[in-house]
Amino acid sequence: MATLQKIRSKGPLLLIVIGLAMLAFILGDAWKIIRPNQGVQYVGTIAGEDITAMDFQDELEVYTDVVKFANQIQDFTEDDQNSLKDEVWATMVRNRILEKEAKGIGLTVTDAEVRDVIDRGADPVLSQTPFSNEEGVFDSDKLKDFLAFFNELNPELVSAQEYEYYRSVYNYWLFIEKNIKSNLLYRKYSALVNGAILSNPAAAENAFKNRIMRTDVLVACLPYTTIADADANVNSSDIKNVYNELKPALYNYSESRDIVYIDYEILPSEADREALLAEVNELVDQMEGDIDDYAAFLRRSGSAVAFSEVARSAKNLPEDVAERIDSVKAGGVFGPYYNADDDTYNAFKYISDVNGYDSIQYAMIQVVMDDEEAAAKRADSIMTAAGKRGADFAAIAGNYGQAAAELWLAADSYEPAAISGENALFLNTLNGMKKGEISKIEIPGAILIIKVTDVRTPVRKYNLAVLKRPVEFSEETSNAAYNKLSSFLSQNTTVDDLKNNAENSDFGLLFYPNYENYTHTIGGVAKSHEALRWAFEAQEGEVSRIYEVGNANDHLLAVGVEKIHPRGVRSIADATPALTLRALKNKKFDMLKGQLAGKSLDEVKAIDGVVMDTIRMVNFNNDAFISAIYANEPTIGASVFNLQENELTAPMKGENCVFVAEKITPDSYSAELDDKSEQLRTRSIASSRIMNALIEELYYQAKVVDNRYKIF
Repeated sequence: MATLQKIRSKGPLLLIVIGLAMLAFILGDAWKIIRPNQGVQYVGTIAGEDITAMDFQDELEVYTDVVKFANQIQDFTEDDQNSLKDEVWATMVRNRILEKEAKGIGLTVTDAEVRDVIDRGADPVLSQTPFSNEEGVFDSDKLKDFLAFFNELNPELVSAQEYEYYRSVYNYWLFIEKNIKSNLLYRKYSALVNGAILSNPAAAENAFKNRIMRTDVLVACLPYTTIADADANVNSSDIKNVYNELKPALYNYSESRDIVYIDYEILPSEADREALLAEVNELVDQMEGDIDDYAAFLRRSGSAVAFSEVARSAKNLPEDVAERIDSVKAGGVFGPYYNADDDTYNAFKYISDVNGYDSIQYAMIQVVMDDEEAAAKRADSIMTAAGKRGADFAAIAGNYGQAAAELWLAADSYEPAAISGENALFLNTLNGMKKGEISKIEIPGAILIIKVTDVRTPVRKYNLAVLKRPVEFSEETSNAAYNKLSSFLSQNTTVDDLKNNAENSDFGLLFYPNYENYTHTIGGVAKSHEALRWAFEAQEGEVSRIYEVGNANDHLLAVGVEKIHPRGVRSIADATPALTLRALKNKKFDMLKGQLAGKSLDEVKAIDGVVMDTIRMVNFNNDAFISAIYANEPTIGASVFNLQENELTAPMKGENCVFVAEKITPDSYSAELDDKSEQLRTRSIASSRIMNALIEELYYQAKVVDNRYKIF
């Protein structure tokens, strides 16, 4: 079966890597485990539906597996994990809101419609699947062949690693199929919206002119900064007027909090550095002797670079090691030395070097060991036919239901990893072969017949034992830092205390307004989720305990909650800082516009504080940048659009200044109006805007509550 052979042709290297990575997969996903013995827990509410932690975890596990399979990776950083959680939550929100709305208006997607999309194969998402032909185009027949194969597959007849791979392909397809259905529903709903939107020749012509007409503009700008804030005399009535004007924009979709926090980084002391150097010196003495197991030695030594049984090219060694490799001969030890780039003490032993390749193309036939004796005979028969008799390798593979596809394997794809066992045997065998050579490898459960069909760039490779020890703080240093911060916090137990006294201490106080719980961390510090959880459960004025955070527990974090902004429209008191800025701008405009009103451009130029600028190719649809004040002014293009040449605008309220503008050298892009195309374009833009507004309104009505921070 062609699809099966395409999947199988990825070879044992991928299957072995998957097998070796399963332990890391299990350990790395420990963050997804919900705390036990707490009954049913909820991570939020969408359109009145409570979302359980188990439902969210199930969706998260599926998507995590899909990303792992699609990108052939097994491990994620904390930021990656948080991004996955956010993507899953956003998808759940969108789908549930849309499904509820669609159900209310009788809009559905049938299985037949999904099958039709798959059979036509035109959906872009299908091109991301393994079910494509030689031209890279999705082939529904290959998909059907694989599904039939997997549904009949007996897990006991294949290795655990191979079955896990096929299962990953199957689950990946289920995700794609579900995605197709969701996208179909969205497109149907969007089509309904688009069908209710009309355009007309007048609107199309106006939009066309707005898009192609351009002009140079001479601007006279009187910045708001020419008046001191204190002289603007903003009062409560001014702020209330702005509040009523901006009220729709002051809605909080979720609760947020103003927080203050201390992020105190623990740094190694000089004593810590001296102790590490002494330890590295002792390890170097051991490296100069005979070592039976370099991998175990480096593990015990705490090296940041694990030993690999596969030789590495210089470019895939740590840069500081590669720079010094010519300074020692085989069997010798270089070091210790300090590398400032990564703050490490280092040494390495040059064990040996070998010749290999930058890239190798190979084909392979697998002989599964159902019966060891029979498998050995079959392998010998294949070796004889392909080697001594010169039979076509692909034709032999075809006799055993395999494709023996020719695959390129780049050294950069495996050399950075620490490789051992069957993986090392496989890679070392490949690197030791010549073009056209055929070899046999026995691994648990199978015999591999490999033919090297091409090679690129012979490369010298090195077997090294690299000792790289990062400089780390000791327990004594950590305890001293903890005690120091603890002493400060014991004397400053409220947010007001921190604000009054942190500046005169050794601890900087950081402020973050409108902090929301989906940020996952405090101030971007790794592993600070517990501190964030506390921040959204505390009361105003409270200060947290000390949290030991950071990837290496190298940060001490203390958090204070200054103000809580509940869900809903913000109060005047809560929004006063932002409202005051707008009120100041309004008041200053009223104070300054009279200086520009009724004057010629020459008279305006003479006013104290006015700056002049010529802005090229201003367009109705785009902001104009005033270089003299280094700021954008979005209203300039619109203000001059209908002016006659050399006509001056009235004083206009800008974002940063009061301005008058004059149109000079009007021009337009070279284009002719195509009424039909322009109407379609105008309709498409309107449809997109209205659709976005509808989704935002549906989100508002759904009263989404996101409490993922309490569990995940």
